Amino acid sequence: MDKELQKFVNFGKLLKKFNSIKRDLGSIHGEGQFDNDIEHSYRVAMLAWFIVLEYKLKLDVNKVIKYALVHDFVEVFAGDLSIYKNYNQATKEKNEHKSLLKLKKDYPNQALVWDIVTEYEKRLDDESKFVYVVEKLEPIIVVLLSEKDHWIKRNVSMEDFIDRKQRKIKDIKTFAQIFNKEMMDYLIKNKNKYFVRSKNVGVKIK
Repeated sequence: MDKELQKFVNFGKLLKKFNSIKRDLGSIHGEGQFDNDIEHSYRVAMLAWFIVLEYKLKLDVNKVIKYALVHDFVEVFAGDLSIYKNYNQATKEKNEHKSLLKLKKDYPNQALVWDIVTEYEKRLDDESKFVYVVEKLEPIIVVLLSEKDHWIKRNVSMEDFIDRKQRKIKDIKTFAQIFNKEMMDYLIKNKNKYFVRSKNVGVKIK
């Protein structure tokens, strides 16, 4: 295979690996399948783009889309951790940093891409904060459309869900908080439909 074509194919292999990273979420493709990082990232990018255009937000849409597409890229080697699983945050960050270093080493000519990953993780600009909140809301949409018993199957209460989800985004000032508030209000109103009833029930991870 030609050297340049091999580079092209190798990056395709990386995307295939990214596509293989399963998430603790039922797939929109059907029962028994799991969502994956690459589809999640694409949906986040499209939702974020939609919001920017729909509400005429003064955000750099190109940066928004780039952040959305790569926001989970370090998971290609570090893997995805369920929001319902208790894990050591320092260890998670260490593994993701190692993954980023490997990406930089294996694909040095893509430095601009890896710089976007780093910028996103810092969350210093409005675009990264916006995408971060949208990214946390997107899986809820998948649940509502595809796996309505998602939290019941995992024995998750409304209180536990809000604690785990909101602790990460509640203090971030961004337009996307409008959707966060409305989403939480909807889930609270319909908590008996989506969640186990006892707020003291522990979370079970299969």
